[in-house]
Formats: sequence, structure tokens, C-alpha cells
Amino acid sequence: MAQTVLNYNIASTNEKLTPRTGVAIFGEYLKGMGFENLCNTHIPNSTHHKAYNPFEFIYPLILMLHSGGRVLDDIKEIRLDEALGTLLKIENIPTAGAMTKYLHRHGLEGEQGIKEINKSYLKRFLKSIKKQELILDIDATFIEAHKYNTLYSYLGEPGYMPMVGHINGGYVIDADFREGNESPAGKNLEFIKACAMQLPIGTTFDRFRADSASYQAEIFNYCDKEKILFTVSGQRDKCVMYEIGNIKADQWERLNDKEQIAEFIHTMKEAENAFRMIVIRKDITPTLPTIDAYLSKEAKEKLKDEMYYTIATNDTQLDAEEILRLHRQRGETSENKIKELKSGFNMSYLPTSDFNANSFYFAIGILAHNLFLLFKQILDESLQHHTIKTIRYKLYHIAGKVVSHAREITLKVNGQFVKILQDIRTKAYEMSLE
Repeated sequence: MAQTVLNYNIASTNEKLTPRTGVAIFGEYLKGMGFENLCNTHIPNSTHHKAYNPFEFIYPLILMLHSGGRVLDDIKEIRLDEALGTLLKIENIPTAGAMTKYLHRHGLEGEQGIKEINKSYLKRFLKSIKKQELILDIDATFIEAHKYNTLYSYLGEPGYMPMVGHINGGYVIDADFREGNESPAGKNLEFIKACAMQLPIGTTFDRFRADSASYQAEIFNYCDKEKILFTVSGQRDKCVMYEIGNIKADQWERLNDKEQIAEFIHTMKEAENAFRMIVIRKDITPTLPTIDAYLSKEAKEKLKDEMYYTIATNDTQLDAEEILRLHRQRGETSENKIKELKSGFNMSYLPTSDFNANSFYFAIGILAHNLFLLFKQILDESLQHHTIKTIRYKLYHIAGKVVSHAREITLKVNGQFVKILQDIRTKAYEMSLE
């Protein structure tokens, strides 16, 4: 017998064990939410009579992404989990190779089908936030991908540049998967309109927030026409910097130890209405009076970027400080949720060199993210604000044993988890009746 540090033995067992008890609970929740019917209704079937149906492809992928799978090959971990298959009554799970072929075969149609499923669940999410203002946040994100046919972005790396639209709490209402060389400022108005098309009839956005890529007259005109209040990070062009230079010393109000705030009325070419420009001046180490002559144009512009931050808005009710506070919340709703999508659900790893197949896969990742937000609503309040990585640690990766006897299946877990899991199952059942 080999020598070891500690005195215990390792032996095999034929018992059905799973490290994914919480994933099984989530999988049961999906079935109660009509996920199977939605998949088989909206996603195209294969023409081969022996092929898997759409649900048999999408369901295991969602479970894999929730479990922490990073690449398509990780689907084998779901396939080999016999206990999980027994609990969820999964009989057929395609291989990674079959998954890849499926993504290639149904790229654009599959992506559109996933969007229709997201649209169905959006109604449920909107019901949970019906007393809140409906706020749309959009932001582009770069996904580095060294495929032979990927295009280079302005960042100097090859990959993709999807535009993602979030609403309250981070639910992804729509996404436009784009080539890496597309500008983050391109087709933003079209994307905003596409997001609005996802809403149920009679529902509109109350507010729109975005970074300086959306500092565009056509977007401002659209928001004014649709009565949407906007806050958009401004661009510090010559006209804006001239107006900032005209702000008098007594017009600046102290925000904190490092920032001051002021505002002026501004307009831009082709904008139908003037708007407020909120200016935040950041205290930085001053330069010597005579050093300005030695600075390059680029250095001077960088200094201005460090000193001033602007927000364009058509909101005439909130004061400047309230506008700033509201606008900065997009960091949590949009930027951090994109990080969750890319890091938590591993959307930084796209499986193929085919653009449409990757777009389909990215849409599945978005669906996994949105289903996670809905699932958290039935969890204990102490778990509702956690990221997917924390939920994996606290819930999804609970160990369990599946016992089958007299046509009855029993899931055995440590005693401390029995009530937690049963409470979630009860709430999932109640949600399925709605």
C-alpha cells in the first residue's frame, strides 16, 4: 500500500453521487417555468428524425453554464453526472461535438429563438419591478477571440464587440453581437429601438443611460420624442470646454473633498432641443503656470479628461447632484452585470470561429444570466444579492446522493441543507402555477 500523509483509504462506489444538488434544484425550477415548451416552440428542430430536440441541446448548456462550465467540452461533466440526470429525468445529452454542429447549423435562427424565450421571461421580470422606473442602460463590451477570421478592434486586439442592453437589476433585454472592428458608437439608436421592441405592448422606458458613445443628437431627439429622460456621459469637445471655461467660481458647488459640480445649458448640431450639461470638476495636482507651453496637445487633452466629467440630460426635475448619483448607478446595473456575464457565465470564451454560431452561443449565455436573475427571486433574501460564483459556492455545489427505491427517488444531503432546498422547491412549484 502506498504511503500517505493522512490515514484514510480511497475506494470506488456505485452509488449515484452528485456535486451539483443546487443545480438540480435550478433545473427543476426551469421545468416548472415551461422552459422545455419554450425551447421546442421557438428554436428550430433538426431535420433528421433521430436528432435531439432543441430542449435537449439548450437545457444541458444552461445547466453547464450555471455549474461553472467554461468551454463547450465541459458539457461532459453534465453528461457524466448520472445522479443529476436521474433527478432531472435527462435521458439524452449531446456531446460537445454535436453541440458545436448544432450551433453552426442553427446560428441566426437559434439566436432569434433564444431572444423570443428571453422576451417571454421578460414579462415575469417586469412584473417583479412594476413599481420602479423602467431604466434602459446600454454598453458595448469587447470579447477577445484569437480566431483566424476575427477582426481587430480599436483596442488593438481581435475579437467581437457586442452591444448589451440592461434594464433594472441587470436583466439583459437585448444584445447585438457585433464584429470586433465595429465602433461602440455605431447603430446605437437602432439598438435602443430594438430594446424597446422587446417590451410588452403599452410598456415604455422611463429613462435611458449610456456612456459617451451614445452622445448623439439623433438619440437625444428620439428620447425627447418618446418622452424618455436621458443621462448620457458627455464629450469634451471645443464647445463644451469653452462653456466650462465660462463657469464662474461662485457657480461651482462642492460635492466632496475631491469633486465640485456645476451646470449650463448646451445644444449640438442637429439636436432639436437644448439640454442640461452637468459638469463635475475633479481636484487634481495643479501644473506649474509656465509648464503649459511645454505640454503636447495630447497631454493637454488628457489633463482635461482627468479634470472634467460631463453628463448630458433632458431631466429638468432632479438637481445636478441627483442626476450625477442616478447616472453613476449604471456602473452597477450595466458595467458590473456585463462583468458577471463575461466572467460569471464565461462568455469571454466563445466556442468556434463561426460568427453566427458564436452569436447563438452568446445569446444562450444571456439567457442563462437572465434565468439566474429570475431564480434568485425565489431564494432566501440573504442570497438574492450574490453573484453566480457565490451562489455556486453556497448552493449549486452542495453534494448529494440519489437513492431509487420502489419507483421513488430520494435526494439525500447534509441535514443543514434540507430545509433550504425544500423551501426553494416549494417556491418554484408556486411560481409554476402563475
